Amino acid sequence: MEKWKVYTQEARTQIDFAERSWIAFLAAESREDVRNVFFNLQHFLGHAALVNKILEPRLGSERQLILLNHIDLSGLDLKPFRRLRNHLEHFDERLDKWGSKFHGNAFFDMNLVTGAKGFPESAFLRVLDAHIFKFYGEAYDLDQLHNTLVAIESRMP
Repeated sequence: MEKWKVYTQEARTQIDFAERSWIAFLAAESREDVRNVFFNLQHFLGHAALVNKILEPRLGSERQLILLNHIDLSGLDLKPFRRLRNHLEHFDERLDKWGSKFHGNAFFDMNLVTGAKGFPESAFLRVLDAHIFKFYGEAYDLDQLHNTLVAIESRMP
């Protein structure tokens, strides 16, 4: 097997795992099962981030040279979701940062806040507003991420 195919095969596996997590997320969301919504989203984001790490290695790396000209990811960007995955993976550090600025104000963590208005973005530690994942002042469109994974899979040789 050619080396580049090993990487694309693993990327397909991670896309499959992400898709399974996405389906479980949608099912939990329809049941309003908040803990499983966030559980499945964290798994979805982890698998999506691995796709990005596998297929978009550092410039000039051996893997980048191996994958060169085998898959076209132009116009697709998973990096913002790596940032969100990093927030969740390093949640202890983010919690320290948040805690140092907490002064007893209202906040939301692991909540479904679809339609909530009048709260500062910093009040949302980990929340879901429809399919927008809000993390301490940052917003991530989950449908966009899912669509990007579908697009990557369609471009795989």
